[in-house]
Amino acid sequence: MKDKRAVRTIIDVLRFYGLLLQYFYLHLRKLQLYIHYYMLKAAGALLIEAVKIEYCIKSLSKEDRVIFAACIAVSIYGLALVMLIRM
Repeated sequence: MKDKRAVRTIIDVLRFYGLLLQYFYLHLRKLQLYIHYYMLKAAGALLIEAVKIEYCIKSLSKEDRVIFAACIAVSIYGLALVMLIRM
């Protein structure tokens, strides 16, 4: 009888730890899904802003477009330089 109780206790403990591991896994998965959801929301907002900027650029004159492109290029080169320095 004692052996059956010991085996049953061990099985119950293993089931408990299995359920605990599933619980933690599901919470981690939930967190991962939240992160994906908010990243998709941010990407959608960025796409909308990109379209707005595109139409703003199309409405600029040729000289203003050149100035805008130069400003963007300088900022991109500046960010690349900062990234190189930090590496």
